[in-house]
Amino acid sequence: MNARRHRRFQSISTAAALLWLGTFAGPAFAGTPPTTPAPTPTETSPATGDTTLGAGDATPAAGEAPIELVQSWTLTPGGSANGDQAGSRPNLSYQVAAGSVVNDTVIVYNLGNVPMDFKVYATDAFNNDEGDFDLLPGGQVPVDAGSWVNVAQSGIVLPPGKQATIPITITVPIDATPGDHVGAVVASNIAVSDNGDGKIVNVDRRTGTRLYVQVDGPLTPDLAVTALDTTYHHALNSLAGSADVTFRVENRGNVRLGGTPTVTVAGPFGIGERTITLAKLTELLPGQDVTVTAKLNDVPATMLVSTTVRIESIRPGVTGGADVATGDDRTFAPPITVLMVLIVLLLGVMARRRYRRHKEASAGVAAAIVISDGESQDELPVLEPQHQ
Repeated sequence: MNARRHRRFQSISTAAALLWLGTFAGPAFAGTPPTTPAPTPTETSPATGDTTLGAGDATPAAGEAPIELVQSWTLTPGGSANGDQAGSRPNLSYQVAAGSVVNDTVIVYNLGNVPMDFKVYATDAFNNDEGDFDLLPGGQVPVDAGSWVNVAQSGIVLPPGKQATIPITITVPIDATPGDHVGAVVASNIAVSDNGDGKIVNVDRRTGTRLYVQVDGPLTPDLAVTALDTTYHHALNSLAGSADVTFRVENRGNVRLGGTPTVTVAGPFGIGERTITLAKLTELLPGQDVTVTAKLNDVPATMLVSTTVRIESIRPGVTGGADVATGDDRTFAPPITVLMVLIVLLLGVMARRRYRRHKEASAGVAAAIVISDGESQDELPVLEPQHQ
């Protein structure tokens, strides 16, 4: 019976891990207040409550359907420093001076039906290869905003349907640079899972709330388009080629920036202009960059193709005063099909001319021979008859 219970729990843990992998960057992490099940969770001390799963909790009685174990949790900002309830704040956001100390709370909810063991901690954020908001791995030590956070209680076991309010303290260094510093406070649960190859691995499942700390001082929004490169692909129809455009967007300033890239490809004087609007970059963090690619179809081969990338940078939560980042590139795009046709026609004309010249030359030689033969006959001596 114990072995059967273990296999059932391991299978459910694997399913929960897969569910988390698909929802890591979802609404819970963005700071949306949780949807609490009935009855509404009540606050409890992490040190109290039943933290073990009894045999009767997981094993159904004879004739009953198997109990479905649910592992679900979230972490949100507290409604206030007292943390009596989840507030409407989407994240932990502060605008402070260097050297400031901020006291706040976060609330961890166990929305499942089994006890869960959590590790609560803060870490730094960055943009991954796709430009999405991401966090350092659990074992990597933060060096920016995540390192400024002290969590009053890093380890907690919550019974099902319960919640716990945890105080946090954010100490901004006196030498912190002006601008945005970004991280997150997360609740992590380690689950044992089968990776599909028969190997058992530990899966770090995390959810939490984003942390934005803007330190007072000069703010310098600076978005740049760099490493712009265009590759032209010819088609049999010189009007139906395509262009692959690759470029890098860099946040060289000290504030979070977003924007929607627009890519335009055209020949001289705007001939055959093609434009495409790419997915919006919602939040590029200071010092981060992302590589973007675009493909434009039906681009005519006009010998020289010009590419322009334009991004109107937007600061989250700020309206007006947007700066524009641009990049330009040119690439050689000869109309190969047209050139080949012209070359064939030119070779044909040249061949015809050579043929006509050869024919005319041959006719001239034949005429010269006829004339020469006639002259030879005229020059023969005339023999007079001899009389004796």
